[in-house]
Amino acid sequence: MNNELLTLYKIWAPEGTAWADWAKPVLFASLQGTSQANYAEMQVAPPELMPDRKTMVIVDLPGVQGVEEALGLAGGGFRPVPLYNGVMGDGMALVDVRPLGRALHCGADILRTITLPADAPPVFMLDANRLEGTRIPLSFDNRWCVFAQDMPSARYLKSKGIDKVILRTERLQTDLSRVLYDYQQAGLTLYISTKNDRYPRILTVKKRNALDNFAYRLRTTLGLKRNSAGGFGSKIPPPYESGGGGYYRMG
Repeated sequence: MNNELLTLYKIWAPEGTAWADWAKPVLFASLQGTSQANYAEMQVAPPELMPDRKTMVIVDLPGVQGVEEALGLAGGGFRPVPLYNGVMGDGMALVDVRPLGRALHCGADILRTITLPADAPPVFMLDANRLEGTRIPLSFDNRWCVFAQDMPSARYLKSKGIDKVILRTERLQTDLSRVLYDYQQAGLTLYISTKNDRYPRILTVKKRNALDNFAYRLRTTLGLKRNSAGGFGSKIPPPYESGGGGYYRMG
């Protein structure tokens, strides 16, 4: 990560704040060459909900929408924490994160103007498109998922006075449901808020059986591509095709 991108990252994850350790540098490190011009389509979203300081918010909306909403909540005293764990990639990427990269550049200028205390409650930012796309040989697979270790433990949240979690999304995705189930079991109260909800409503996450858990871990291990930086994103190899007495690689 060059100095310019490191500065950008530190605007979103300033040192000495309560939640900086959870901000992911992976996407920021791959933003070299991303346009820093004003992103014309970006607007800070007036928050549809304004929780109290005992609340953690998770914004799981597509790309730029998530950045806009997080910045709206920042204006109400919440600290945006980017959790984007896929890289930009070259060529044909399964998840187009270029608009998201531009939004992080533009959003940093907005975030600079907002004064937040070091212990401001967090709004964790996810991209609802993180698992979209179909694997195609020679394309760049930058899909990613959320694990329990990507977010603070329930014990840590409680130590900061947080006793409830509000999820802003249009659908609860499988990876996040596993994180929220652990919170639920630890005694945190969960809520969900969609565009059709006037107020957040109670969310109850069902426990998955052992077979589901095994199948999920298998799909995650075999289906998503890790890279040398520790995040997700690498090129899908060419296919093998039967020929003669064995197999040969196309291309």
